[in-house]
Amino acid sequence: MKIEFLTDRGFEGSLAVEAGPFRKWLKINHPEIEVITPPDATIYDLHDYSFIMPLVNLASDMSLQNYLSLVVQYLEIYTSSRLEGESDEVQISAFYQDGTITKEFNFKGSTDALKASMKKFDLNKFMEAP
Repeated sequence: MKIEFLTDRGFEGSLAVEAGPFRKWLKINHPEIEVITPPDATIYDLHDYSFIMPLVNLASDMSLQNYLSLVVQYLEIYTSSRLEGESDEVQISAFYQDGTITKEFNFKGSTDALKASMKKFDLNKFMEAP
C-alpha cells in the first residue's frame, strides 16, 4: 500500500500537523506501507482538540478502505486517554484518481462517528461511476 501526503491549498500549501505523528505511527506499526511526504512543506496546526489528518492521494481504489482503517486505529490510540465528557473532532480528506475519474472522500466528525461510518461504508458503491 502506498500513501502520499499532499499539501493543502486551503492552508497555503502546508501539511496538517498530524502528518508527522501519523507517519511515525505508520512506520512503527505498519512498516510495509510506503508513505510519501512532500519535501520542505510547512505544517499548520490549529491548537485545539481536532485531529486534522493530512490530505492524501491513494495509489489504488482498494487503499481507501485500508487507509480509513489505519486512521481509526491511530485515533483509537490517541483518543483512548480522553476524560469522560471530552470530545474530539476528526477531519479526513482522501482521493483516488483513475484516468479522468476522481473519487474524493471527506469526513468531519468525532472518532466515534468515524468508526460508525466505517461499519456502513460500502467501497463498491463509492467507486461506482457517477
